[in-house]
Amino acid sequence: MKILFITPSFHHPTVRGPNHCYHFVKQLCSRHQISLLTLRRSAIAPAALEEVETYVEEMRIVDATVETPTTRMRGGTVAALSRKLRGQMRFRAAVREMKLLFMEMVSDEPYDLVLFHGKSIYSVIEDWNGLPIAIYACDATAMRYRDRMRWDGSAWKILLMGRYLYFSRIERKMLKKSPHVAFASARDRDASAGKGSGCRVVPIGVDVEFWQRRSRTPQRGCVVFTGVLSYGPNEDAALYLIEKIVPLVRPRVPGLEVLIVGREPTARLKKTASRHPNIVITGFVNDVRTYLERASLFVAPMRYGSGVQNKVLEALAMEVPVVCTSVVAAGLPMDGVREPPVCIADGAEEIARSVVQLLGDEEECARAAVRGRRYVKEKCIWSNSAILLEKMLCEATGTQVRQTTDS
Repeated sequence: MKILFITPSFHHPTVRGPNHCYHFVKQLCSRHQISLLTLRRSAIAPAALEEVETYVEEMRIVDATVETPTTRMRGGTVAALSRKLRGQMRFRAAVREMKLLFMEMVSDEPYDLVLFHGKSIYSVIEDWNGLPIAIYACDATAMRYRDRMRWDGSAWKILLMGRYLYFSRIERKMLKKSPHVAFASARDRDASAGKGSGCRVVPIGVDVEFWQRRSRTPQRGCVVFTGVLSYGPNEDAALYLIEKIVPLVRPRVPGLEVLIVGREPTARLKKTASRHPNIVITGFVNDVRTYLERASLFVAPMRYGSGVQNKVLEALAMEVPVVCTSVVAAGLPMDGVREPPVCIADGAEEIARSVVQLLGDEEECARAAVRGRRYVKEKCIWSNSAILLEKMLCEATGTQVRQTTDS
């Protein structure tokens, strides 16, 4: 099958942002010819470009980055708004350029299928119907903005409502565009398309060879949370952990240490952490695994969100027991019989109680560690997810799935 894959950013493990499209390309390229049309949203290392080029027949990248001013602007609200406005204008121009390039590519090459991912660039294919289209919608973005309105201040509610309505419209348009749509979880599919919609679930995978322990010396009383900390749901979770949960845990766990690991911590987060003892905000780190190995427990107290939380799958693969909210658990792959091997707790008091109980029960932590890695290896392998996606692509084109011996 000759596939044109359109993505809103260049996906690679070394590049900021998600990387599921990279794994899909890597898994499918041995059985299909793939051309990639994408945006450059941030710096891409030459080695990453060279690697992806070995997987695809053709790669076209539209630059959506914003030039850094020669004279560095001072901080402050006006400067931040100026940077944001320039970024939005550049992105819109890049999407228009991407649409023109898309029309050129489909007129020049006999593709069998367009595989599309990216609500923010939906206008690229919105008024085109020349080939079968399959859509990897991934998460229910509108749901995330709707749920966020419960926790953000009233000053943000108008903006959040606008984003909710915008993504609701886009999601409805995508569902009308093609009957071949996949989501990363049943929760997101049902929220966006409704139960019984016929949309597929193609879970996010984990590279279990990379995400595995190199040492087994977790520190007692050490908990960890990871993620891109400028991302709203992650920042909210980290602040909730520091301000509401940790004060309830600390009196019962002497020497409690909290590691909050990830790039782009906000000024608010750093200021809040500085007022509390034994809370480490790392900023960017070269290898998150070092911090996961150090922790006895992973705590993901996210109050809103969508899709699958990769951070939780990575912790489970690393054999770190997980305490998380029902918001997080609802996005994890389920088989209809067994729930994911995580401790589910909602509200600061319940989360704190679960953290204290697990930190005080080394035998249960050991059992949870084994269950977690087994679960990831059974439910979250990229080759299995790629086969599910491939079945949808073949259904869209009326072809048969090629047999594979990949494990």
